Amino acid sequence: MTELNFSAIGDIADDIAEIVRLVKEFQAANNVKVNVTRLPWERAWQTLLMTAMEGKGGDVSQVGSTWAPTLAALDSLRWFGEAEIRALGGPLAFVPAAWQTVRVEGRSEVWAIPWSVYTFVIFYRRDLLKKAGVDEAAAFTTPESMLETFQVLQSAGVAPWAIPTTTHYFDLPHIASSWVRAYGGDFISADGKKVLFNSPHARQGLVEFFSLYRFLPARFRGLTYEACLDEFFAKGNTAVMIAGAESYSDALEEDGIPEEFRDQIGVAAIPGVPWIGGDHLVAWRSVRLDPEKEWAAVALVESLSSAKNQVRLYRENTILPARLDAYVDLEFQPEGMRPILERILQVGHPHPPTRLWRRIESLLVDMLFDIARSVMDFQKQEPAEIVEAKLADYERRLALVLGG
Repeated sequence: MTELNFSAIGDIADDIAEIVRLVKEFQAANNVKVNVTRLPWERAWQTLLMTAMEGKGGDVSQVGSTWAPTLAALDSLRWFGEAEIRALGGPLAFVPAAWQTVRVEGRSEVWAIPWSVYTFVIFYRRDLLKKAGVDEAAAFTTPESMLETFQVLQSAGVAPWAIPTTTHYFDLPHIASSWVRAYGGDFISADGKKVLFNSPHARQGLVEFFSLYRFLPARFRGLTYEACLDEFFAKGNTAVMIAGAESYSDALEEDGIPEEFRDQIGVAAIPGVPWIGGDHLVAWRSVRLDPEKEWAAVALVESLSSAKNQVRLYRENTILPARLDAYVDLEFQPEGMRPILERILQVGHPHPPTRLWRRIESLLVDMLFDIARSVMDFQKQEPAEIVEAKLADYERRLALVLGG
């Protein structure tokens, strides 16, 4: 019997319970034994990197969409042929932004198959916006309108928002990128070789994004993402929360939204160009040494990435599918989420699929947290002055990384 090793990412066993069930069904149907290993998020990248460097231990893995280009650049993955891609429905079967990250710059091969997508939306309290006299239909349409909304909320005595301000909030580049792209900017060039975040367009977006931090109440500083979700969904202490699109459904399932709040929670797209990330499935290069194992690895990827199984993953784990045809059979919460998601899936952008993204992302996390902390700490200084000075400094640092 052919035997495969499959690694899935999750912090607890429940995170991958449905994945294990799907794998067991694949085993029974194909007479293939699959050993499933759970990788906690905090160790996943290092474990996968070691697999890539050593060339042993893995056959099929779940990887972050931004990780795949680095792993491909190490020549550690097996690429997928045209016939295999056609069997999956072809590129048009997938969310456009997800398919943009299956290659690495300078090469034409497809190294990964999109499995899930992840994106952020704005959740807001209708009653609190109404109390402040804010029109919810126009409140978040542009970076400027969101700033105006926060100003009005604060003047009305309503806490505008909560956002994580812990040292390493790794999602900060994903959220801020929407503002960066609102005026046609980006963090780095498409080929990953040029720093762009200090260009006039990107800088304007970042100034407007970090100006929002002046509206963060002091009592909410230093909170984790989970604590911010609690302040919004469970306690109703803030009017706005930027969170993963699945957050409302997750909180509802955990009975974390009081009955009186549920009808008052609305959803809107983040202004600018929303970011789309997610996970891919990859087969490691080592499977080429055994034709039966190679066939089984590709078959497992095809099974897990089918529309039917992606629908199951969403219903059990609220993991958004990477396949467009899976959305037909799904329902979303709260009311109004479906049109918001449909728009995001069509216009959203990933980060450039560059082989150095892991190093770039780490520096961006440090830079954006540094700016956020400075804007909060130095209240007498204009956010634009802080942002401009910090961007110039970090531009020099990242230029050295990209150049070396």
